[in-house]
Amino acid sequence: MYDFKNNSLIAITLISLIFNAVAVVLLFQDRSNTNADEYSTTHKSNTEQSILDYEQFKTQWGTAWIGVNISDVTPIQAAKAMLDRPEGAYVNSVDNNSPAQRAGIESGNIILSFNGRKIRTAYQFQNDLAGSEIGVDIYMCVSKNNEYTETIHLLPEERPEWLAPLIKSYPYFGVTIRDVSDNTIEAAELEDAEKEGGVLVEKVLPNSPAERGGILEGDIIMSFNSRKTRSVREFLSDLAGCEPYQTIRICIIRGDIRKTLTVTLERSIL
Repeated sequence: MYDFKNNSLIAITLISLIFNAVAVVLLFQDRSNTNADEYSTTHKSNTEQSILDYEQFKTQWGTAWIGVNISDVTPIQAAKAMLDRPEGAYVNSVDNNSPAQRAGIESGNIILSFNGRKIRTAYQFQNDLAGSEIGVDIYMCVSKNNEYTETIHLLPEERPEWLAPLIKSYPYFGVTIRDVSDNTIEAAELEDAEKEGGVLVEKVLPNSPAERGGILEGDIIMSFNSRKTRSVREFLSDLAGCEPYQTIRICIIRGDIRKTLTVTLERSIL
């Protein structure tokens, strides 16, 4: 005898299970799409925030201040500090209540590196500092009292009004650049080369110093005048420290090739 009641209940139960399964799948897809959209929005936002073009950089250049008066290291100062050679930035004086004073920097200290890049001259230090962002942590290796070195962190503040503004004539290079992004072919090339960071050349302007120097689109800039280049800000800080018609050395990675190119800068056309 056909049990219509029991079979109807089974059918209803099966249909209910099918509908629930479909609902779960649709809900999962909706959440996945939402998460993907959120990731895309976040990734785009982070990318946009990391963009630093030359015009933006020039409006920020020279506004950071830590309150030190410096000069080149003399051979006598280098020998007294037991340095191999006279390199670095010698601290002549420190302003009262400045970021440098609060961080423990004193007269007679020698600044040896800035954010992991070696300082050879006071001029290099000035340009690295001038290219820094106000309120963003910087760290320096400092020779203290000719006895030991110490890594000092501090936050640059806005340049005081009583100081004369810094004036700079920017040279012309002729490229569009950006930081190397994670999980890209360029990032893999840097990993293979055991290098930390770099700057990707997105575009080389026609008849520019960069084009005449042999720089190509897709090159990864690794150093600028023998100093590491790990970010757009570092590259622009070094460029800002140059003068028009100065010849600079640029080390690049181009696929499996590493080479050093020379570029003669020009006066800015802007």
